[in-house]
Amino acid sequence: MAIIACAECGKKISSHAPICSHCGFQMGEVSEEQFEVFRARKLRDKIYHLNMTSYVVMTAFVAAFGWYWWDSGGFEHPSSAGPFILMALAAVAYLFVRVLLLRNRHRQKKLRQKEFMRPKFRRKL
Repeated sequence: MAIIACAECGKKISSHAPICSHCGFQMGEVSEEQFEVFRARKLRDKIYHLNMTSYVVMTAFVAAFGWYWWDSGGFEHPSSAGPFILMALAAVAYLFVRVLLLRNRHRQKKLRQKEFMRPKFRRKL
């Protein structure tokens, strides 16, 4: 087994890999089942990254609230506009990420319902 560069994206992959794990380029004969499993794994990874992004956005919201508390002196006097702007941006970003996450989870559910997706593959996805 050798490490080669993908003909499509140029990233390093195994010479035995039928599909490039980065771009999905088919190196040789690939069954429909193998390609669907590849798509399901890419979708699983995308869902994971969206979850992590939502955690970062929630952290930004909590940090903005802490900034507001610090800036207002423990809610004793009015704060500057900075914390409010950051909280609003974090809230909008969170809603956007959650919509993307729900859409991708719906796609994942559809992929799992395909006829040829055997139970052993479903557990891995």
